Amino acid sequence: MKTIYLRGGKANNTAINVMKHHFEELGHKVVRSKEDPFEVGLSWGCSYNGPKPFLNANVNQFDKFNCFKEFRDAGVLCPTTFDVNSAIPMYKSEEARPEKFPWLARKLRHTKGKDIVVCKTLADACIVRRNGEHSFFSVWIPTDTEYRVWVFKNKALAVYEKQYKGDGEYEGFCRNRRFGFSFEKRDDLRGQATIESPCIKAVKALGMDWGAVDILKGKDGKYYVLEVNSMPHIDTIRRSSGIRLAKAVSDWAEAQ
Repeated sequence: MKTIYLRGGKANNTAINVMKHHFEELGHKVVRSKEDPFEVGLSWGCSYNGPKPFLNANVNQFDKFNCFKEFRDAGVLCPTTFDVNSAIPMYKSEEARPEKFPWLARKLRHTKGKDIVVCKTLADACIVRRNGEHSFFSVWIPTDTEYRVWVFKNKALAVYEKQYKGDGEYEGFCRNRRFGFSFEKRDDLRGQATIESPCIKAVKALGMDWGAVDILKGKDGKYYVLEVNSMPHIDTIRRSSGIRLAKAVSDWAEAQ
């Protein structure tokens, strides 16, 4: 069995340790330093520039704003976005504005959405622009539910529905960071092209080999891709996403 270099993540990262466990259970030796001998590699949110076969070697080549552009260029439906410095033309009234509020002020790079600022009015958006800490806006989408879809190459491995711990519909418009969420496995949704197809396209659009895609179902019945996670959290060795990803990586490694 091939020796796998598992690149990225801290030594105490739960997801890294879970993946290491799965690879070793499958018979692989796992190394965590590029100085150690290895045959193939897997990046966990960290790019790699080297001669050996490597999954997600070019990860994180796009910032958040340009990720949305790549999605749109690939025909993947996603939220409307615009640069913070060019997004506030002087309409006579907010009712005449084509991009309706609320807007979410975003940074080019962030962690767990904690930097997002909700702008419910033009005045809110102008304050964000004056502060100069955010780079772009995305238009908030009234949401029915949200999923995380694990993709490897051209196949969806697992589908989870986000179960929010808070009450009410998007209280504060950012219920993920305010209340947190858990994931419910939805194997009954596997094979549904309306959910899986845009996720597979999104991973490919960013030049990635695998990723965990956040996608929401709007109240309009459409599916919008929000982002592709290159270092998603796996909290236990029993979670199907990690088990299936490890098996897919193992099969790929042995074919190299």
